[in-house]
Amino acid sequence: MALLRPARRRAATCLVAFWAIAVAARAAPPQRTSTAEDDVKATFLFNFTKFVDWPAPPPGAEPFRLCVVAEPAFAASVDRIIAGETAQGRPLQRVTPTAPDAARTCQVLFLGRSEAAHADRWMAAVRHTPVLIVGESPGFCDRGGHINFFVEGNHVRFDVNQDSASRAGLDISAQLLRVARHVNPRGGT
Repeated sequence: MALLRPARRRAATCLVAFWAIAVAARAAPPQRTSTAEDDVKATFLFNFTKFVDWPAPPPGAEPFRLCVVAEPAFAASVDRIIAGETAQGRPLQRVTPTAPDAARTCQVLFLGRSEAAHADRWMAAVRHTPVLIVGESPGFCDRGGHINFFVEGNHVRFDVNQDSASRAGLDISAQLLRVARHVNPRGGT
């Protein structure tokens, strides 16, 4: 077994930590589930930045943009989780794009349940660009999304469409793929 690079080793440690958060969310009282669920999903989004490789940014690149089109409570969870953090050597910044074309400047685009009816427009705007598209609506990966959250037995889990992510120029690490429920592999249908 090959040794992990130090950055990947730290990322693996982060992966274990956010799985611990997912277990803690299961124990949360029912009235707090949505806040706990938002925090777990926000933590996953942050950690995805450590398990996905994007094409190298140009010199003097802007902040790493984690774009959120979702309920304000979820955006607040993301803000708490990424405060003071970096991704790919750049400061992390949460952005709320005002239109689908504006999402092309994102590295991660999260589409909440409230955007399920408009998800195809958002995905079409960034398709084949190096933007990791994450959602939480049924059939999201089948429609071209890269990662789809769902709750199963009070646990936040996710599926991965590796083929779609690969076409966008993104490389999802084997470590992340191992913890996904389902993976549509490269070249899969």
